Amino acid sequence: MGALDLSLSSAPTLVSYIRTSLRLVHFSGLVLGLGGALFLDLMLSRYRRMIVSAELVEHVEWISRFIAAGLLLLWASGLGFLLLYHMTEAEKLLNPKIWAKVTIVSILTVNGLAIHRFVIPFIRRQIGSPLLSEIKPVTKTALIGCGVISIVSWSVPVILGAAPQLNFVMPCEVILGAYALLLIQAFFIATLVMRGRRDRCASATT
Repeated sequence: MGALDLSLSSAPTLVSYIRTSLRLVHFSGLVLGLGGALFLDLMLSRYRRMIVSAELVEHVEWISRFIAAGLLLLWASGLGFLLLYHMTEAEKLLNPKIWAKVTIVSILTVNGLAIHRFVIPFIRRQIGSPLLSEIKPVTKTALIGCGVISIVSWSVPVILGAAPQLNFVMPCEVILGAYALLLIQAFFIATLVMRGRRDRCASATT
């Protein structure tokens, strides 16, 4: 490891190429993940009152693979950056924003596992019925929560990456606190929107 550290530190051009490659992989992961999450949420929101078909489930599973690929690229590039910083610019590892991003991506990973184990099987079981028909309030809350965590947790790393002004300035706890508040606000907004649409649908049928 020491020889590799010396090799990288004495080859700034090589470090520059590695950094650029990692940025491209990182950006590709964010595009796949955030784009897929937004498209999936919009699609499920549009079809929430329609009959779930096998074709819809196939589309959901197909988009989920893109999101999973984006998450994999995000982890690969993120760990690559950490290793590169350790070898060449160890002081960057003291940047609280980096560890806030690692925490958020970890939450995103756990949420992704929940989506694959809970949300997609639930949608598959709804084939032949409206997506949100006759489901328990706790199930609906869990579905909304997974969607909110997905969208917010994909969006915040993009925002953090586009804000170098936060480097070494904003404590990790403050960033994660703002992230938590954003999650809470987004959850309540999504819940109110779903409730408002449900009430409109109910009044339209009476």
